[in-house]
Amino acid sequence: MLKLKEQQKLTSLLMKKEFITFALVLIIIIFLMISSPYFLNGNNLDSLQTSIAPSTIIAIGMMILLITGMFDLSVGSVMGLSGVVTAMFLTLNVPVAVAVLLGLLCGVLLGFINGLLVAVAGVNPLITTIGMMYMARGISEVLLVGKGREGYRNFPKSFINMGTGKFLGIYYMFWIMVILVILSQIVISRFKEGRKLYYIGGNAEAASLMGFNLVKTRIVTFVISGALAAFAGIISTARFEMANRYMGQGMHMNIVIACLIGGGSLIGGQGSVTGALLGVTFMALLNNSFNLLEIDPQWQNVVIGFILMAVVTSDGYLVIRKKRAFGKM
Repeated sequence: MLKLKEQQKLTSLLMKKEFITFALVLIIIIFLMISSPYFLNGNNLDSLQTSIAPSTIIAIGMMILLITGMFDLSVGSVMGLSGVVTAMFLTLNVPVAVAVLLGLLCGVLLGFINGLLVAVAGVNPLITTIGMMYMARGISEVLLVGKGREGYRNFPKSFINMGTGKFLGIYYMFWIMVILVILSQIVISRFKEGRKLYYIGGNAEAASLMGFNLVKTRIVTFVISGALAAFAGIISTARFEMANRYMGQGMHMNIVIACLIGGGSLIGGQGSVTGALLGVTFMALLNNSFNLLEIDPQWQNVVIGFILMAVVTSDGYLVIRKKRAFGKM
């Protein structure tokens, strides 16, 4: 009997999306270590760190939203706008701490607007966040008028150090990402307020009848998403020492795909922050493999498109199963 329970637990673990993604990440790492002498090169590992860190920070917010059955397609534009806002104030000689705070407030405000429209006005999150995506990108363009392709530059060294500084050979941004992942995972898995997210995503109507405040929760989760996207934009601006119109473009789809690969679902009620990290790492390693193996970039789009169709198809199957379970089909 004990052996049967242990086998069931092992089978359950092996079938989890997070475990499958972890296995895929290990396979890609081993493959790249064998096939490319440059994979373990210091410059390549630095590149992976600075790719994974900001994307994972955004993915934390996206995964929290997905758990509640929501999503945010404006994260890339919020990332770009917050970076531009921070850079603009820095060039006006505003103290670094104040400029960073204003950049974060920009993300918080945009997330709050998204939350109000979805939770209070009842607007579909797809329409809301696409609208915010265009609006935030448009504001960025307005702020960058006359700045050329490079945008804002010439920042204080203390700000640049946020994106280029290292501790024990690892970028500050990567350490921050690790801390955020650990704290977020603890909150959603160990604390009552965090576990509520799964109830709301699993069955919003039942959660409402149980007394859960859906409006408050959805506003807060969109604010978190906006704040994390803003922070990712700020540290990326510090890393590249510039803020231009290209930052964050197309980021939203990569983040959604990474979260779905890492165990999230568009129907809500499942997912983890560690899964988001694994999904982002998988996507980063996939892109890195194309670069190291010198495969035409056009094939990257083909592969990513295939992965998107696969995870969406898998997620659609879960939607059908859930509807049947609730007698809606």
